[in-house]
Amino acid sequence: MAGTHDDDSGDDTSAGRLRDLSIRAEDRFFDDSSPSLDRFGSLLVVTVLAVIALSLIDLDAIPNNVARGMLGIVLSLSTGLALVLALRASGVAKRWRRVAEYAVVLAFVTSVIALLVEEFAGADTGAWQSDRPSPLWVLIALVTPVAVVHRLVTHRTVSGGTLAGAIAAYLLIAIACCYLFLYADSLLDGGFFDARDVASNEFMYFSLVSITTVGYGDLTPATPLGRLLATSEAVIGQVYLVTFVAMLVGLMIQQRDGDDRPD
Repeated sequence: MAGTHDDDSGDDTSAGRLRDLSIRAEDRFFDDSSPSLDRFGSLLVVTVLAVIALSLIDLDAIPNNVARGMLGIVLSLSTGLALVLALRASGVAKRWRRVAEYAVVLAFVTSVIALLVEEFAGADTGAWQSDRPSPLWVLIALVTPVAVVHRLVTHRTVSGGTLAGAIAAYLLIAIACCYLFLYADSLLDGGFFDARDVASNEFMYFSLVSITTVGYGDLTPATPLGRLLATSEAVIGQVYLVTFVAMLVGLMIQQRDGDDRPD
């Protein structure tokens, strides 16, 4: 009996430590005082625009460096704004939001300087206007939907903002994987796809096809790493839909039962 009591005490102590660790992590990375907290409607609009821009703009098809740089700025700003708004709406602590904001500003300033040098000095600044994302940009894109999901899980009622946030998070996963595929393409010998001449905007198309598990088959990863990334996105997308649909349905049932309950 004494041994059993000791084991229970140990379990209680471990559970308490895990709770304390979770609370400390919550306080370190999140802050509910964000002025844009839960503004998921605006986030959804900007995220949809970013997906459209990434799907339609092919930087590789533009021979003029200045024009390519201008469209590169449009892509960076649209995606960067979506990431920043997502972190703000999710209540991410200010010091961590600053990292994303600095990355967006740096990408914008670098592109503008490159355009000015191209226009007035006649120098080739193509290396400054690469359409391949930096590791920091990829990391921010991967963390962003996680932050949105973390905030949505804390919702106890389903509102229009909750639904908008759930859809935005789904699209943010696709954007994050798009940038992950682009970054992998710059590292892999021969590129990410079996087809050698793939437009930059086709990475967004492939990401949407993967997360929705449509699987047209017109684009296929060329390496085991590429296939792992693509199938991982498909699995994550399906798990997300299943778990969040269940969560939203459960919350809506609770709301309905609460509204039907007599005073």
